[in-house]
Amino acid sequence: PIEIRLFNLALGGDSIGDLGRSMVTPEDALQLSSSLSKSDTNASVMGGSAQPPSAGFVINTIKQAQDECMVKSRRGDTMQIRYEARVGDRNGPIYDASEYRGTGQPYAYILGNNDVIKGVDLGTFDMCPGEVRELTIPPELGYRSGSKLFKQIPPNSTLFWKIELVELNFIREGMNNRPREASY
Repeated sequence: PIEIRLFNLALGGDSIGDLGRSMVTPEDALQLSSSLSKSDTNASVMGGSAQPPSAGFVINTIKQAQDECMVKSRRGDTMQIRYEARVGDRNGPIYDASEYRGTGQPYAYILGNNDVIKGVDLGTFDMCPGEVRELTIPPELGYRSGSKLFKQIPPNSTLFWKIELVELNFIREGMNNRPREASY
């Protein structure tokens, strides 16, 4: 028998970037394929049973969206999040939070655009407005050699983020009942 395995290498978005170049490098594809077990037949990086892209990277959904979720986050989407970022684990010291920014507004960024650390980009794919996730981010997906902005983060630190997706492309929780194509 022939076994066919499909992998979502684009992590919920398009596989071709804005400039016509592939978003998935050969190194990404090799890393993903080597992280999957042979018994895994339904592999999907951000929504199936595949291993995360880096050892120690954990995505834990602690609150699902209350209503229907027709549009999930993908590359290029405008995300508005409330977050709390800690060094170490959920009991570690807070080094950044959306409420510390002084605007009273959620933090906005473009998913997959390197606006945030790689662990946050990867950990917020396929989210719905209203969903809350906890991310354990290993150093290679965080600040690895330390942060120039946040001096309190020692080199090679694991990070812990709690993130609530408040708005996705102007869609809030309770307003997500139309497919992406009909929403724009």
